[in-house]
Amino acid sequence: MTPTPSPRRLSKGQIALMVSIDAVAVVIAVSLFIWLRPKDSDAAVLALIAPLVFGGFFNLVIVLVSFKP
Repeated sequence: MTPTPSPRRLSKGQIALMVSIDAVAVVIAVSLFIWLRPKDSDAAVLALIAPLVFGGFFNLVIVLVSFKP
């Protein structure tokens, strides 16, 4: 009988790291949006989106690294 592997799950520390990355990304995105809004509205929208994508990418990296085969 072959042993079944335990289910792969994120630890509480990894989840806390992902939440903190998201929080920092949201704070940076909103602050850049507010700062750039009076100067250039198109740049403000890009400044809002870029940190969120960057934070999402780091969350994806954390998930993929933690799920080792």
